[in-house]
Amino acid sequence: MSCGDCEMTRRRVLALLGLGAAGSAWCGFRSRTELVDFLDEDEKNPYPFHVIRKPFPADPSREVSLLGYGGIRLPIKGRQKTQLDYEVGGKLFDFAYRHGVNYFDTGWVYHDGEGEKFFGHQLKKYPREKIFIADKMPTWLVKSLDDAKKFFEEQLKRCQVEYFDNYLLHSIHSREEYDRVYKKFGVMDWLKEQKEKGRIRHIGMSFHGKEDLLKEIVGDYPWSLVLIQFNAIDYDSAWFQSKKLYDVLSAHKVPVAVMEPLAGGRVATLNAKARRILKAAAPDKSLASWGFRFVASHPDVALILSGMGKFAHVKENVATLSQEAFKPLSEDEKETYKKAIAAFREFATVPCTGCRYCMPCPYGVNIPDVFAWYNGYAGDGLLPADEGPNATQELRKRFLADYARRFPQGTRAENCIGCQKCLVACPQWTFRIPTEMAKIDKFVAHVRETYVAQGGWL
Repeated sequence: MSCGDCEMTRRRVLALLGLGAAGSAWCGFRSRTELVDFLDEDEKNPYPFHVIRKPFPADPSREVSLLGYGGIRLPIKGRQKTQLDYEVGGKLFDFAYRHGVNYFDTGWVYHDGEGEKFFGHQLKKYPREKIFIADKMPTWLVKSLDDAKKFFEEQLKRCQVEYFDNYLLHSIHSREEYDRVYKKFGVMDWLKEQKEKGRIRHIGMSFHGKEDLLKEIVGDYPWSLVLIQFNAIDYDSAWFQSKKLYDVLSAHKVPVAVMEPLAGGRVATLNAKARRILKAAAPDKSLASWGFRFVASHPDVALILSGMGKFAHVKENVATLSQEAFKPLSEDEKETYKKAIAAFREFATVPCTGCRYCMPCPYGVNIPDVFAWYNGYAGDGLLPADEGPNATQELRKRFLADYARRFPQGTRAENCIGCQKCLVACPQWTFRIPTEMAKIDKFVAHVRETYVAQGGWL
């Protein structure tokens, strides 16, 4: 690529900054090769943004980036989540690291175990003392202390490291499981021993439960940080008030780390009414940037994790949380954003974050994509109805045709038998997958019956 071509590409990327994280995987590039070429050229003439860094609360002698690279949605080749794209993924990691990101977070189940191996391959090229590598004990899979030991040793091996900077208790959501695994089995004492041996620098927790449980266990250990789901949609919603979790941690002076800052992408899409409110207030700002700024405007947030599988995500998130561009929401912006979120909540959606822990479904249901598809119609107020403006055959036909096109036989809600395997893996307590899937199946069937009864052809 010539210098002139590189500059043209760079100008295109900068021009795309306001478009948000939506779009193709290559974010305006014509091909995979062009993206790789640009990322190579960035080493010589870097993108002019660098992520904010602050002293790490558990060790103020080290600085940690406000933006962390989450390993739950890494770039893949094809459609299989285990087929990770090592070339592009490595380039994205390099880009993020060059621009200030030094916190990398993975987990046992990410990409069915391939995520940890990917991290190990990619991160070994960086100076070990300059990066934070975080992994997690898969709580729900631990049946004995020996299980925990095996998981931990395998994780070190996969990540190709001798120690973890942060090691988290993953998916804490019930008192019974927490006490059984970490107290009765002695896993917590064993993890403390590993910390004394230098194989773990700091111990944290990934929390998925309710406020009362957090109050009970937050004082059990001087946690390096507690990772909570925290975003504008869940902030003070009826089903999940993450502000209460934030307030508990703040009161106990425990650093807050954030997962799902965009609520599985829902904050980055919202609905038509909410989008109009934000675009009218700031035409050049993306929905994702509003979401990140909302989270980062809370003073006790020490780290924001984002699963970045596309260059568009890395590029925009780096800029949004950069020392050059970041500004907390002003009071006027807070009011505007509050109105937009209220507009989004006018229509009920399934609070699925799309983490895909529930996959694969043993009966073939494409669980997160079915929820995302349904939420697209529900969030925009476009679900077919029996009465009112949505009671049209045209909308019913479009709804049914879209469902059939997106989900082949065997992947639809109707295939759910309520086996509840997904409930074991799902980190959310705010809804039950089989219950919501049954509701969608019943709703689709009703729309189909109504469409046919009024003369429609399938």
